[in-house]
Amino acid sequence: MTCTTPALHSRRPAAAITAGAALMLSACVGPVASRTTVPRPVALALPVGVVDSVRSEPLSNGLQLHTLVNTTAPWWAYVLEIPMRCVQLQAVKGGPTSVGRTTTSALLASLPAARSPLAAINADFFLFAPPGVLTNAHIEDGTVITGPDVKPVFWVGDRGAMGFDTLRATGTLQSRAGTFTLRAWNRPAARTTGIVDGRWGAPLDTLVRKRLVKLVALTATLRQRATGRTGPTFATRAVVRTAQPGDTIAVGDTLLLHYSTADRALAAQLRDGDTVRIALAVSGTGVERQRTRVTQAVGGRPLLLVDSMVVNDVETEGNAGFRGLNPRSALGFNRQRGTMWWVVIDGRRPGVTMGTSLRQTADLLRALGATEAMNLDGGGSSALAVREQASGRVRVTNSPSDPTERAVGNALAAYGTCGRR
Repeated sequence: MTCTTPALHSRRPAAAITAGAALMLSACVGPVASRTTVPRPVALALPVGVVDSVRSEPLSNGLQLHTLVNTTAPWWAYVLEIPMRCVQLQAVKGGPTSVGRTTTSALLASLPAARSPLAAINADFFLFAPPGVLTNAHIEDGTVITGPDVKPVFWVGDRGAMGFDTLRATGTLQSRAGTFTLRAWNRPAARTTGIVDGRWGAPLDTLVRKRLVKLVALTATLRQRATGRTGPTFATRAVVRTAQPGDTIAVGDTLLLHYSTADRALAAQLRDGDTVRIALAVSGTGVERQRTRVTQAVGGRPLLLVDSMVVNDVETEGNAGFRGLNPRSALGFNRQRGTMWWVVIDGRRPGVTMGTSLRQTADLLRALGATEAMNLDGGGSSALAVREQASGRVRVTNSPSDPTERAVGNALAAYGTCGRR
């Protein structure tokens, strides 16, 4: 059953939504049906001028899929409204390492049916070479596949905590010669001292390989990876081994220490056979404030809403083309209401749907009721997939701007928890 609201009369563009815009819900009741088996569609009644029509479709676990049409701009948006009391979120990479690309719908289809996967949205920006390597952190079930950068992430913690934060990786490597301060974990860079483990899976570039030490972790301690006080931690003892020309990827128990120019003298004192101790952790200011632990994280940029206000510099991210009208993916939530919104906006179809700017995207999320929101990868990557619980069929709700659905670096998935046996 679906529900369609009548067209709204105002022709104001979406960018004109005021700061006081609020979400109003109105029940749309169809023919008399079973009160226990048929979900009821709930139509969005947005402020005048935001959209011209809304079509609403009920999904499992209380989720609602809304199709919004603004004929003036024009744009089409697909909004998944998620009551968090019935949902568990997970970052999904689609492979054991940072390398690799898969479509959002394929990532959703790959999830175990026993866990009641409901939907997935494409997440972080990624590289085409190496393919699928993400530009920010990907933490999946407490495991760091790609480490944090300087941009924000959406993170999920225990006890239902979630938020936006800039995560950081810190740690130490203690040797007989002295102590290295580690500032990177699965995020290799020529000017940074850090550790790469087998989860990275991509060859290190030439500049990083110029300053490299091979380490072989003692397997008894390598497995002691868990979620620490505020985020994933990693502690092990390892043995120094002479790096060979082919040692460009950390595999299995192999670790690679890449060090900055400032640590060159210290690294020169390491000898084959030396034993070192490594300790690494991921943390964040917002995570610490909520006294929780990061279990999932996906990147994006920029932040769109903070405390219900559009971020002042939202239109300074990237170049003019990035800030202009584009297909968009974004997510937002209202912690007090316990609701999250995943938004995908189609674009690059003149006369039908042109896409939105970053500010228009922020305005739309605020009109939906979000108080916090972040932009995700857009363009041809934008895809929102849902899974029909009865048949298991996965469908993409929007029309991606590429000829076919684009393979992406990662996604954020939702599992249903209400009514699960």
